[in-house]
Amino acid sequence: MARRIPWRMLARPGSLLGLLLALVLWTLAGVEPWQGRVISVPDGDTIVVRDQHGNDVRVRLYGIDAPELHQRGGEQARATLLRMVMDRPVYLVTIDRDGYGREVAHVRTRPFPWAANGAPLDAPVASGSRTDSNAPAANPTGDALPAELSADVNGDMLRAGQAWFYGEYCRLPYPCLS
Repeated sequence: MARRIPWRMLARPGSLLGLLLALVLWTLAGVEPWQGRVISVPDGDTIVVRDQHGNDVRVRLYGIDAPELHQRGGEQARATLLRMVMDRPVYLVTIDRDGYGREVAHVRTRPFPWAANGAPLDAPVASGSRTDSNAPAANPTGDALPAELSADVNGDMLRAGQAWFYGEYCRLPYPCLS
């Protein structure tokens, strides 16, 4: 039986190489990032984003699976995702469309550092400070989100322990998580 690699391995410095590979592959594939504002969080791995044209788009987070609301941990996973992204701008790269009609996307709270044509994005890149206006807030019970939160919403849900790696949604040439 093959040895499973813990998800924590993804957070190591070697993951930078994976991120660079993902950026190159997305650029070569001509995938164009888009942005919007999160208007709803139905569960721990789905968000509804209002795009720049006013369309509401249901988005499944690429590469992760969270418990359903009726399952143990489902409400907590939703609450974590809600604190990360609700009513905040997000930047997305759509990878696929699932059987429920949702776009399957890699989601960030700060712009991708590239565009499909290789040019920098128009939006300014946030400083990455934990005091940025895009930084997640503490939850209503006062518990802070993990200090190691990054701009990578998909990966942050894993690191927060609110979702599992979902390899079935991972298809080459798009690496699942950076």
